[in-house]
Amino acid sequence: MTSRFRSLSGVALMLLIIPIFAGLLACMPVPIGDPERSRIDPAMTGVWVILADEENEGDVGFYVFEPYDKRTWLVMGIAIESGDAVDLDDYDFSTYAGYEKLAADHRKSPQSFYADNVILYKAWLTKLGGVQFWTWEPKGMVDALTEDPEAWFVYQVRRESENTLSLRMVDGDADAFDDIKKTRRAYERVLKKHVSDPEIYIDDGAAQARLHRAEGEVLTFLENVAADVIKDF
Repeated sequence: MTSRFRSLSGVALMLLIIPIFAGLLACMPVPIGDPERSRIDPAMTGVWVILADEENEGDVGFYVFEPYDKRTWLVMGIAIESGDAVDLDDYDFSTYAGYEKLAADHRKSPQSFYADNVILYKAWLTKLGGVQFWTWEPKGMVDALTEDPEAWFVYQVRRESENTLSLRMVDGDADAFDDIKKTRRAYERVLKKHVSDPEIYIDDGAAQARLHRAEGEVLTFLENVAADVIKDF
């Protein structure tokens, strides 16, 4: 994580933020876990690119996980779109090598890309039933409109390797959550009981993600893309 990315995250707080999953109906009506009692995992801090798969092969972009304090992260996400001089279809983003090739080909022309929006969340970890969950709370202009967001995104998060994370979204509309009180404790009890039940998660590829840590030339390239995107908002 560079000081420049920390500055960009601060600038992003002033933007009109549009959550990337705003169209999904399966978000949670309550947050999971208490951010005041959580602790960040320093190994998850940094910049992570989104690895494509068969269901979300069009998703090209990255997340910045920047500690907000000792308990929570500020999460900034940017989806990269092709510009006139670049065709992203020429690259295979199912592996990190695709991002390495993109960075090598266009390290001097980050302005060749654009993004329709920047997304911003506050995030914290909670362990239930021996499984790590990550709650993402939409931030930005929502703070000026309401005291609390109306929905939260909760993921089961796994470290597949030192440089790879997998996210699997909890389905707030799962049958297991029917007819329970709309309280954090009630949802946590159900989630803990059904932590290994595949029906509690969303199978749709848009609600799952594999992330790879960005380093070296890729990190520098994404930093420049982020700076160019944010200045245009």
